[in-house]
Amino acid sequence: MEFAIEPVLPEDAPRITEIYFSAFTNSLSQRIMPRTKESEAFQTARFRKSAEEAQSGQGKDMIKIVATEPDQEPVIAGFALWNFYSGTSDSNEHEKEKVEWPSSSDSELCERFFSGVERERQTAIGDQPHYCLYMLAVDPAFARRGLGAKLLKWGLHRADERRLITFISASPAGRGLYEKHGCRALNSYEVVPGYHETSMVRPVAGLSRG
Repeated sequence: MEFAIEPVLPEDAPRITEIYFSAFTNSLSQRIMPRTKESEAFQTARFRKSAEEAQSGQGKDMIKIVATEPDQEPVIAGFALWNFYSGTSDSNEHEKEKVEWPSSSDSELCERFFSGVERERQTAIGDQPHYCLYMLAVDPAFARRGLGAKLLKWGLHRADERRLITFISASPAGRGLYEKHGCRALNSYEVVPGYHETSMVRPVAGLSRG
């Protein structure tokens, strides 16, 4: 089996949604976005829009890792969504629109969680131009093949090419991977009882500043 990284296409959105719900099964994710027909439609629309924005160069990179085998159809095994922040005074350039969360989700928790991540990003980075890993997920059927690392390294390499620091808000499951690739934990905070999110930064080329 071979793997290749390619841009996500808008028509990939249903498969990306399937990976999302298969990968994010922790207690926080189940409260934020439990899997229902409504939430599937919500996420598919969001992923399709992100893919369209990435295609048109609107400050996003959305990539997929595709598994291929002889005589079989290629399968998307994972994806990552990266945002570029220019460092302008418009600190919320990727969060302008008011989100209408699905009725099955915990909208109060959604707002609290994502606004908390945004505050952490601004505290860590300020007005510097930077790259931000918004989401990374691998289909559990393709676990333990290093695909998460491949998706991460793609983005870190792109950040280094542009001489940008990188911000990541890490789940407990993802923190170890990010630490292995030069990301430094700045703050760990409890979102709901028993679940801690960690704000992380990786300097350009993994080298400390100053």
